[in-house]
Amino acid sequence: MSTAEQAPTFPERKIRRELVIGAMLISTFMAAVEVTVISTAMPTIVAQLGGFSLFSWAFGSYLLTQAVTTPLYGRLADSYGRKRVYLASAALFLVGSLLCGCAWSMGSLIFFRALQGIGGGGLVPMATTIIGDVSEPVDRPRMMGYVSGIWGISAIVGPLLGALFVNSLGWPFVFWVNLPIGLLAMAMVARFLHEPPRTGRHQPIDLAGASLLVVGVGALMVALVQIETLSVAALGGLAALGAATLGGFAWRERRVADPLLPAHLLRRPIILAANASALLCGALLIGGSAFLPTWVQGVDGGDALAAGIVLGVMTVSWTVASLSMSRILARVSFRPVAICASIVLVAGSIGLALVTAHQDGLWLDLSCVAIGVGLGLNSLVFTVAVQSSVARADRGRATALFYFSRLLGQALGAAAFGGVLNRGLERTAPGIHDIVRDLVSPARRADLGMVELARLVATLEGALHDVFLLAAAVAVGALLVTLFVPRMARLGLEE
Repeated sequence: MSTAEQAPTFPERKIRRELVIGAMLISTFMAAVEVTVISTAMPTIVAQLGGFSLFSWAFGSYLLTQAVTTPLYGRLADSYGRKRVYLASAALFLVGSLLCGCAWSMGSLIFFRALQGIGGGGLVPMATTIIGDVSEPVDRPRMMGYVSGIWGISAIVGPLLGALFVNSLGWPFVFWVNLPIGLLAMAMVARFLHEPPRTGRHQPIDLAGASLLVVGVGALMVALVQIETLSVAALGGLAALGAATLGGFAWRERRVADPLLPAHLLRRPIILAANASALLCGALLIGGSAFLPTWVQGVDGGDALAAGIVLGVMTVSWTVASLSMSRILARVSFRPVAICASIVLVAGSIGLALVTAHQDGLWLDLSCVAIGVGLGLNSLVFTVAVQSSVARADRGRATALFYFSRLLGQALGAAAFGGVLNRGLERTAPGIHDIVRDLVSPARRADLGMVELARLVATLEGALHDVFLLAAAVAVGALLVTLFVPRMARLGLEE
């Protein structure tokens, strides 16, 4: 057989590469839209399945299993190849999606969401890793710009899709819509992704270390998700368990031949800066998406549409900034881009901290634009930096660790910002419950007298002001992190 017959021609390789990238973008959208698409469906789901007391765990179980499995997928991908691990991850995600639509109670839905999260933990890290593998270094920023942009698009499209399915086909289709999309992506990967042959023997997976990591992270995540409902003793027990098992994991990592998280990765300044930035920006993302609607509806008296528009401004800014910067990132160093992005993020966060009740909406919109631009550019530059600073053999673990840091930041942000809000409400209005519900609900708000309404609005405004001040402090921390990015770090310096 001739060489021309053995190897695909250049146009054929390019077509295959573009098809694989297309499949990974589809997969990223499927994973990114998963949380937002069910947000509008959950009231209907609760009405049919019951179990309102377990409402938060319909989200928390997915977040928990997704977070604890993300680092494991990176290790598996580096050892056994991206293709196998991606297909296994996608298959688990689709099985979980199918079963979620068949749930008969809130308990069964939570269990199936956990299964879905086990598969979802590998979707985005594997998609990002595969795109990094098949893209030329000079094209990588543009590809990662598409990936970052998809997260912004999903935040807008997700709630609309959820409302469409609930009002037409029924809530199970919120989950079942993943099936044709996921099967298409899997078929494209199975057919068109060709990985280089692996040399040498597979290093065995450190199952003991993996178990310690899962238990440690899982215990801390449960404590974070349930921080408002668990007793002090239970929280202390979970924190102690998490610290002990993660300490055991760190001890074991230094003694195994092929650790889950290689020490040479964790010692690199660019990797440390990227993960720290992902942690802080993940917290800020939750701070914006969870508490901005409360301000718009509870303090300003707007409706759900007005709150959605404010979030839309932030996510559209994220998308536009990512796509624009992706075209020039190959020609500049990472450090100045990261610093400028974080300065914009700080400016937007300070603007949010200075917002007042009944202020001109333009101030809030401009603050959201700055926050969206800062988050989008940080996500893009550090994703590209991580993938460009490691060899292909370590890219899976490095990318998975980056996304794990973001997930952990979201959990920390939800706990920290929620705690600040609750303490602020309790400090200024002790013994008064459901302030947010009374102010957000148009009917309840209309029933309040003028004096009572003004008092409750001032109480909520003060508590949210504390939340936004904390967000500004986190943004300053993200700016300080960028100062540790090596000055010469840029595309083209891969190993």
